[in-house]
Amino acid sequence: AVVSTQSTGGNVFFRKGQTEIAHNIYSEVVGIWSNMLKSVVKLEEPQPDTGLTSFVDKPVEEGETLDEAQEAEAIQMLHAIYELQQSNTAYGATNMVTLLHTLALLHTHLMGYLKAQEFAQDALTCAQENGLETTELEGLKSFISAKC
Repeated sequence: AVVSTQSTGGNVFFRKGQTEIAHNIYSEVVGIWSNMLKSVVKLEEPQPDTGLTSFVDKPVEEGETLDEAQEAEAIQMLHAIYELQQSNTAYGATNMVTLLHTLALLHTHLMGYLKAQEFAQDALTCAQENGLETTELEGLKSFISAKC
């Protein structure tokens, strides 16, 4: 609910022409979703096979997951921000890479791997064009490619 309020606040500032405040709010919203989705998608990664078998069941680690309402909220919010910012150079390359990366994580979680691959590629291209770090994006892109 906090994320919804922040996104709504960003829209109010955006409509009033206070774009810098709106960009800051949008970046905060994307950052929250990014952190949550990194935690969720990490849980979906296969664990390395050590070749050893254990007769003792290992406890399953509790981690974050998204329920249906959170998934719907993430889809609506992140895509709305993307629609507003995709042609807005004032949003900044770093913010756009984070947004695209977050959308790739979201679609990976939703098992929409083709869409995830598109967002991951767009994030990687934007990062490369602007001299930003690409290691995490390349890892995600490889992970998604293995799922396709």
